[in-house]
Amino acid sequence: MKLLTIAAGLLLSITASGQDIRSYVTANTVQIATLDAATDDYADLAAVGEAIGEARVVMLGEQDHGDGPAFQAKTRLIKYLHERKGFTVLAFESDFYGLTMGWDQLARQPDSIRHFLQRNIFPIWTRSADCRYLFEQYIPQSLQTANPLQVSGFDSQLYLDYSYLHLRADLDHYLTGSGIVGRFASPAAYQQFLAAVQGLMVKQRTNTPGAFSSAMGKALEKGLQLISQAQLATHDTSGWPRIIASVQASVAKSYPLLARDKAMADNLKYLVATRYKDAKVIVWAANAHIMRYPDQQPGKGRAFDLVIRNKMGTYFTQDPQWARQTYVLGFASYQGTAGRLTMAAPYTVPLPEKDGLETWIPAGISYGFLDFTPYNKQFNHPTAPFSLKSPGHFLPPAPIPPLAWNLAYDGLFFIREMQATKKAD
Repeated sequence: MKLLTIAAGLLLSITASGQDIRSYVTANTVQIATLDAATDDYADLAAVGEAIGEARVVMLGEQDHGDGPAFQAKTRLIKYLHERKGFTVLAFESDFYGLTMGWDQLARQPDSIRHFLQRNIFPIWTRSADCRYLFEQYIPQSLQTANPLQVSGFDSQLYLDYSYLHLRADLDHYLTGSGIVGRFASPAAYQQFLAAVQGLMVKQRTNTPGAFSSAMGKALEKGLQLISQAQLATHDTSGWPRIIASVQASVAKSYPLLARDKAMADNLKYLVATRYKDAKVIVWAANAHIMRYPDQQPGKGRAFDLVIRNKMGTYFTQDPQWARQTYVLGFASYQGTAGRLTMAAPYTVPLPEKDGLETWIPAGISYGFLDFTPYNKQFNHPTAPFSLKSPGHFLPPAPIPPLAWNLAYDGLFFIREMQATKKAD
């Protein structure tokens, strides 16, 4: 009888945890009053601040790289985190070398800052009207104060302006100064390697196949391996091992997207542990890159690995130190339009499933914040799946089963009516 009682209790507990997510979402989604970043009234963001607590890293996602209201919301959150929570670094899903190394060479004048940001952060953001305030006013103005917001990047795609103009020469200087150049088979082999580095950037910038030949690919791969081995042998603690690893990720032949996520996680670790040690860092990236805890999800297989598992957020939070100090905020929407600036036209955001999370949020909430942390603690990180359009504006592909999205994100920022961003004038 005692065993039956225990079993019944466990069954009730499992059932309650599975059902309770709906009532939890309905009761605990906090209304956000506005997306207007110009306001200095942050009263409606108090719940966000409480949820983040003392986290050193806050990851801000987005479903598509063209979500206008999400860009506005992220800008306002960045301003709040900077002014009220002590965050001083903003790291973008953009060129690690150009943004991180180039930032040190930048004259701290508003026009110089605007020019630099426009050319070293991907234009899907810098040319967006919804990001204009962030790039043209807030960041440049902050650099003129006693509380500047530093900018960095963590993406392994190194081909924006600063990298294109300086990476080859700076790499040559580093390899010569460190003596690694002497490990190349000949001066000619070394020059072929440098030419391949530049050729790769030309190909990535212009999508010109002829700019990067198969011979260049072989020279690049061989040179990168040689340099990486030399760095390991000398225990190089500079940023150059991360730059070399980023280039290696950008030419990975097997699962290049997974290689990119791993490199981005390692680059971010370098930023928070070394370059900006002790600083609080805001991360601007896609929902698809910031998800965590896939090991606690029921999915498996190649599709699951590509879409859900092995993401930047996963790699980054595998380290218990960063797992404890990171808050992952995903974005979700109900309806509307979406589409990045590189697309010919916006597309319609599909409506959620009949019993999806988006339908549980009270109809009167246009913008809302939901913190999963109390729910996860109460039910010991339950894995009961539920429907959510994520990480993009669609449900995951058919081979992927429903997920426990409360584990992928620590919280959600909800936008009822999504709108495709427009190009800034």
